[in-house]
Amino acid sequence: MYTDLHVSNIVDSVIAHALNVWDEVKIISKYKNGRHSEAWQTYTVTEQAEIQCRLAIAWMRLGLTPGDRVAIMASNRPRWIFTINSLLAARLAAVPVYPTLTADEAAFILRHSGACYAVVDTLSQAAKIASVMRDLPDLRAIYIMDKLEEPPVEPARSFDSLLESVPEPINTRLIYERARRDTRADTDSISAASPVMDALCDQIRRIEPEDTAVIIYTSGTTGTPKGVMLSHNNFFSQRPIQKGFNIGPTDIFLNHLPFSHSFGLTADLYGAVEMGATLVIADGIQPEQIRHALQTIRPTVLMSVPRFFEKIYMQVLQATEHHPKAARRLIDATVRVGNKTLDLERAGLRVPAGLRLQYRLSRRIAKKILRRAGLDRVTLAYAGGAPISEELCLFFQGLGIPIYQGYGLTETSPVVTVNPPGRNKPGTVGMPIDGVEIKTAEDGEILVRGSCVMKGYFKDPAETARVIEAEGWFHTGDIGAIDQDGYLRILDRKKELIITSAGKNIAPIAVESAFNTDKYIDRLVLIGEGRNYLSALVFPNFDPVREWAASRGVACHTHEELVAHPMVRLLFEERISRVNKNLARFEQIKKFAVLDHAPGITTGELTPTEKIKRRVIAEKYQDVIDSLYA
Repeated sequence: MYTDLHVSNIVDSVIAHALNVWDEVKIISKYKNGRHSEAWQTYTVTEQAEIQCRLAIAWMRLGLTPGDRVAIMASNRPRWIFTINSLLAARLAAVPVYPTLTADEAAFILRHSGACYAVVDTLSQAAKIASVMRDLPDLRAIYIMDKLEEPPVEPARSFDSLLESVPEPINTRLIYERARRDTRADTDSISAASPVMDALCDQIRRIEPEDTAVIIYTSGTTGTPKGVMLSHNNFFSQRPIQKGFNIGPTDIFLNHLPFSHSFGLTADLYGAVEMGATLVIADGIQPEQIRHALQTIRPTVLMSVPRFFEKIYMQVLQATEHHPKAARRLIDATVRVGNKTLDLERAGLRVPAGLRLQYRLSRRIAKKILRRAGLDRVTLAYAGGAPISEELCLFFQGLGIPIYQGYGLTETSPVVTVNPPGRNKPGTVGMPIDGVEIKTAEDGEILVRGSCVMKGYFKDPAETARVIEAEGWFHTGDIGAIDQDGYLRILDRKKELIITSAGKNIAPIAVESAFNTDKYIDRLVLIGEGRNYLSALVFPNFDPVREWAASRGVACHTHEELVAHPMVRLLFEERISRVNKNLARFEQIKKFAVLDHAPGITTGELTPTEKIKRRVIAEKYQDVIDSLYA
């Protein structure tokens, strides 16, 4: 259960919760002391605190002053957590950078933020940054998290060398206890034992709620990335969410969202801290890695994006394809009975005896499905970052896992609205969290005001003033609608609305999301700005398509041959026609092109959080698009 400790900043929160679970294991990962293992490894809170305090002292010894920036460009692992917590304790600002960015993309963020140091995960990541060092006048060195057998070549240094720069003994628990005191009356004993301990305590005590904790750069879907400054107080705006859910010290979070993203950082990393829960870091973001983590860890809390739940949904359905049709009908009946029972219970109505019996029997089937997916212990599933279909929500809800969808942006720390327990409304992103107000402008744009709104864009007061009104209303750039119950629905990005030559306004997400659970389509991107009809680029899900083709005697050796085959073309024509039947005439897809590869982060079509980069796609496939209108 949530414990509302009186804390004033992120470091204070980390310390207060640590003192309550000092000897317990609260981090599980495949990494330990910079080495990767095939088996799960653990860190106790004591171990974590020792590393974080030594790192914080090390940063101070490097001559960094409060407010200086240090970048973290690494995949999720314990040393990522230790690094950010140590930076905050030393009153520095962390600059999370996606490890998938190119050298030039990373250089822009490091240069713009004025990062003094960078902490990376691997030698290859260090080499990437070293290749652009000439363009980074403020960057002094690069620290590598991986355990290195030999000292690296400057400007690279080992993470262990940071720890070794603080060789003297320190009493971590004493530091934490003294840092939590409101006065300096008890610090004489620290000073006598260790001046560095006293210095760290003093630094922690000087942290102000409005100090900048992190600068997170936007993904740049609509232009140049902007540095979003989030304060300790901004992070605390998310605490009301955690209060509303029945999560506590026995819960297990499975993390796979990047800590470089505001949602992964606040919901997983610091959400687990606030709840006193255990954080398990998945060994990567590939489907097989997450599947392994789910089945071996069997978490109770899942924070993710709709894409994650869509893939699980498709896996469940695909698993029944080679079984009799009765198997699929049984799953459908299980979901239907689950939702019907839940609807009656929520309305305060009596559940008929016959339905109650069906429900008890259906839970055996639901449990078996969830156990196979590693979801049988999940009590909280949260989805954010993009709209999730109502069909998908009802499927999981019928199996016994309600997906609570929320909405937010990096600029809002990130969560603005969320569906509350007991009042979950599939198809919406919920109601404003405590301390936050929302409204819609005349054109439907969602405006937000409250403690979640960022301090501003780093080094960009003009853009900050453009998006935040004098009265505090932040312009999100998203189009939405608030229903009579106060629940928000997201319609699309304001900048991504398609306006046809006939003047019709079309929200592409509304059309594209209809294909999110189609097993043959990985992504579909709607085209039509300034054109007289809509078309689409189809990125196939190649394994199911190849299997479908083989079952019909179509043998293709390459992706190019597969997408060019007339029967495969007819398959996609049929999938699009299905969706078109439920759309208004002006929203229907008239023509489409099937591409011979999947969209990727490294190829530039997707952001690190797997959002479509429409501008990049429009430029990259200009010839293909033009052919659809020839």
